[in-house]
Amino acid sequence: MARDDDTSPDTSLVGDSYAAGEAALRELREPLRAWLEQNALVDEEVGADAVVEALTVAVGGLLTVRPGAVLTRLGPEDVEALVERVVPAMVADTGTPDPEDMEEDLQAVFYQFLRFLGDTGRWTGSEGDLETDLTLLAGEPPEIDAVMAEAAAEVDEAEEDAAVLASFPVLAARAVLEQVGEGLDVPDDEELAADDVTAVLASFEHRIPITADVEGEPQRLEDVPWLRQVVLTMLELDLLDGEDETLLVPGAEADGWLEPVPEARELRRHLVGRFVLDDPATLDGGFSVAEAVLPTILASAMAGTPFDEAALGELVENAAALGPAAGVAVDELRERMSDLAVFGIVSEEPPWTVARGYWPALAAAVAAGGGEGDVLGDLFGQDGEPHWFESVMGQLGMGGDQVQQIRNILGGR
Repeated sequence: MARDDDTSPDTSLVGDSYAAGEAALRELREPLRAWLEQNALVDEEVGADAVVEALTVAVGGLLTVRPGAVLTRLGPEDVEALVERVVPAMVADTGTPDPEDMEEDLQAVFYQFLRFLGDTGRWTGSEGDLETDLTLLAGEPPEIDAVMAEAAAEVDEAEEDAAVLASFPVLAARAVLEQVGEGLDVPDDEELAADDVTAVLASFEHRIPITADVEGEPQRLEDVPWLRQVVLTMLELDLLDGEDETLLVPGAEADGWLEPVPEARELRRHLVGRFVLDDPATLDGGFSVAEAVLPTILASAMAGTPFDEAALGELVENAAALGPAAGVAVDELRERMSDLAVFGIVSEEPPWTVARGYWPALAAAVAAGGGEGDVLGDLFGQDGEPHWFESVMGQLGMGGDQVQQIRNILGGR
């Protein structure tokens, strides 16, 4: 018998709670299972059925602790009872050797349940309560690189290779290396001559976004920033050697880079990941809103919560005080997603999902870049002049006097 001062979880809360949970979820079980399979990132070894079973026990325990709780309009006090009493009881009842991990998993199960209620219109409480409930269950947000690494671990090498080897950056790199051959003369002020650019573009069939002001066929590499991005990344990864400014030759890593071996696969990951994450519009410097925020959007998609138009707007709502600048930021992100859809990397329509085969490449590129959790940083000007200031002012067509006036309004930032 437990002592009066025993603070261990009361496992009786969940010992006989399955029946109560099953009754409460009767009409929701099948819709929830279908929603999980379509919208949530569920471990294949666990499966949606096991998630629903765990939820059933948790719901029964919650109704034991708070008999008046209504599942479709749970208040923060209900979720606090779940987190502080029911989940610890479930963990203690299993005797798991990893109690902290299991607590996180069970809270994630209930988090997905509340998202299901909200997404399918079954939530009958206030939006404020739902947002608070989700925050209580989410805890501290994980780092972006951790989210991506966890998702990428679920993609096997065959699935990754199928996507990456057929991707634009790999096809483009192959075409460039074929054009380079054993060596290729290049202008001293460009990475590829115009004729070689034309030859590379003609060597494979793939739609390529080009700059809007180019009329007819692009003649220079700078007219095709996506291709230039591949070439510059190849130079950094030693797939190309441009040490001699007038001669381009295959780099030290070019031999065997397409082989199904770990070293070559890692190189391809960085080529493809950089292609997705780096903004071709800022290859020669400058700040890109899309480049700063894109890891958040992609990580969210990989975690099973893809962004839609509304979520994209909310992501930059902190810039609303700057009027049209916020709209420019959203438009830049939307345009970037559209370009990536052309390459088959993200879905053509929101909510924007990411093809699974690309997940390891994205995870590797973000990890190499530091995997910063606060990707927005002082994007909207909390510390000094906002990073995006110059580019946004340019896109709005403002002259020097207007720009300075806005600087003055912002307090000299």
